[in-house]
Amino acid sequence: MANPNPVIKHGLSFFGWFMYVPFLFLIKKSFTKTCWLYSGIYGVLCVCSYAYWLYNYNPLCLFIAIPISFLATAFLGFVLKLIEKLFIKNAWLVQFLVLCTFDYLRTLGFLGIHYGLAAYTQWQFNSLIQFSSVAGVFGLNAIIIFSSAVIFAFLSKSEDKQNLQKRMISDDMHYDGATYINYVSENSRKMEYTSLKIPVVAFSIWVVLIILILIQGKIKLRKNNDYKTVTTVAIQHNDNPDENGIENFNESVQRLMKLTDEAFEINPNIKMVIWPETAVVPSIIYHSKSEQNTDRKKLVNHVIDYFKNHNASFITGNQHIDTNSENGSRIYYNSALLFNEKKGGAAVNPEIYNKIHLVPFSEYFPYEKYFPHIYKSLLEKQKFFSEPGDEIKIFKTNGLSIYTPICFENTFPDLCRQAYKKGARCFICLVNDSWSKSESCQYEHLAMAKFRAIENGVPVAVSSVSGQTAFIDKNGCLMSMAVPFTESYVIGELAIIPQDQQPTVYNKTGDIFGYGIAFLLLAVLIIRGLIAIINKVLCQNAQKQ
Repeated sequence: MANPNPVIKHGLSFFGWFMYVPFLFLIKKSFTKTCWLYSGIYGVLCVCSYAYWLYNYNPLCLFIAIPISFLATAFLGFVLKLIEKLFIKNAWLVQFLVLCTFDYLRTLGFLGIHYGLAAYTQWQFNSLIQFSSVAGVFGLNAIIIFSSAVIFAFLSKSEDKQNLQKRMISDDMHYDGATYINYVSENSRKMEYTSLKIPVVAFSIWVVLIILILIQGKIKLRKNNDYKTVTTVAIQHNDNPDENGIENFNESVQRLMKLTDEAFEINPNIKMVIWPETAVVPSIIYHSKSEQNTDRKKLVNHVIDYFKNHNASFITGNQHIDTNSENGSRIYYNSALLFNEKKGGAAVNPEIYNKIHLVPFSEYFPYEKYFPHIYKSLLEKQKFFSEPGDEIKIFKTNGLSIYTPICFENTFPDLCRQAYKKGARCFICLVNDSWSKSESCQYEHLAMAKFRAIENGVPVAVSSVSGQTAFIDKNGCLMSMAVPFTESYVIGELAIIPQDQQPTVYNKTGDIFGYGIAFLLLAVLIIRGLIAIINKVLCQNAQKQ
């Protein structure tokens, strides 16, 4: 319920503060032999709650995600149970580190995904999420998870103390003499484990930190930054993802042009137009240079002529095709193209950015050799897979230095951070979430765009096929948004951020709270292991004597 969901499209951010409490109690109440099973089931329920929309794209994608989630959370549950056994007195602190590390690790690699992180549940709490400019999403994620851990500590220790007291009262009549003294001594030691001293101190520090974070956020939001701006329109043409073929491609382009013309009628001073991911399906460059006079060539030439007839820059998503120089085969890319020419411009020579981080299973599957049946099943829906791009491209137009993360890419903070380091001072996200048929999915995506703006201190424009098309300022504040699942557009102002702008702390340090907590956990486990070994050796030596 904390993340955007079918019942509450924005999510209930309040639940984010204790979202892990039920899971930690599940671990506590489970036996070691079965905790992995219950944890795995918990993971499946979680992925079905915040990523159920995968089914609308391709049921196979959800069916793949479910066992992966089961295995990952089953392992997580087993580790948490071991921590409970190893750190009897205050296991909750180490379990907190485990949860933070798990959230970081699950965002890495081919299967990495950011959906479902605790930090994103607070996407509407602007004062709080300003902290991501300092610590990134993983720093804020740790703050949110800690509240679950400390709440669990209070409830768990209070429960243990109450149960122990009841047991001592009921057992009191069964012991006498030396046996009673040993019994009392043992229970006194157990009673120490229920002490709330450390949770109280930790909670107090956490409260102070939250207050400081909110003060920092309020101050940051009150700062006035006077920048020159570029009037921009982001188009949302609400295309049907299930319709293909040249006729549908033509209809889609006509809707894009109609909406763009309407925007120019309202504001003739528009300097840049943004069309969404794969807004123009046929490869503009490939077909425009083709010698065959096909319907696709006619369509892309029509698009090129339209761009030339406007005194504005156009950024559009396109299924770019390149040719293998060795065998002449086609290479497909999911691309963003910048047409930077003015009215009456000459030959087409757009700048190209090829999507680097492709969506696993739907755009990219490098394991055909090992899983041929899955590969074939995926191709029944996708027809072909794209090749990943190999470099970040910074577009420059109208004084803006632009990085264009394509759809899934804007969910990865480090990719956007690398773009900032290469000179990007504005992010324009080309998105297509229409296949999800889910407003909550689109809000989850919008939430991450807000974080990318704050982390890097740059404005963000989102042009999405069906939503959420929006403009976000450098502080992550939502300035304007189109109504989802409608043919619409949003006109906004993109601030021209200078190259010498003071970078955020996150720009300098990156995801240090992600891998830093992981290394801290590793160090704690190593130290605990060494202590156990030393104690065992000392015990053996004492027995020999």
